[in-house]
Amino acid sequence: MKETPYKRDVGYTIELKYKIRFTSAEVPDILARFTKRYIDREKLKKYYLLWNSLNKDLIVKCLPIEKIKNFPLPPNKSVFLYDERQKIFYGTTIKDIIDFVQSFELWDEVDACIFDKDMDWGAAITHEDKILCWGSINIE
Repeated sequence: MKETPYKRDVGYTIELKYKIRFTSAEVPDILARFTKRYIDREKLKKYYLLWNSLNKDLIVKCLPIEKIKNFPLPPNKSVFLYDERQKIFYGTTIKDIIDFVQSFELWDEVDACIFDKDMDWGAAITHEDKILCWGSINIE
C-alpha cells in the first residue's frame, strides 16, 4: 500500500506507514467500543484526551517512550492507531508504529491510542514522551 505522510499543524511531516486509513463513517463504532471499555466520559469532558481520561480502575503502567521498541507483540500484528490531535484513525502494524515513534524529533507532540480489534489491551503514546499500557499487554 502507498506510504502516506502523517501531517502536523506545525508544518513538518512524520511518516506513519499504514495499511488502512478509515473513513469518518467507520471510526465512530470502533472508538465508541474503545471509549465504553476504557474511558471515563466525565474526565474526557475535562481533559479532552483519551489517554488522560482512562477509567480509574485500570492498572496503567507508565514508561519512557524509548520502551516502544519492547512492544511484546509480533511486528506484523495488525492494530489500530488513533491520532487524537489529527483525529485520524489508522489500521497499521506494531512494526510501523515502532518505526513511527522512533522517528520522532524533540519538538513532535503526538497523542495517540493503540489497540487491536479484541480490545483486551491498550497503549497510548503521549506528548509527554511516555507510553501508557494497560490490559493484557506488558511492555518492559
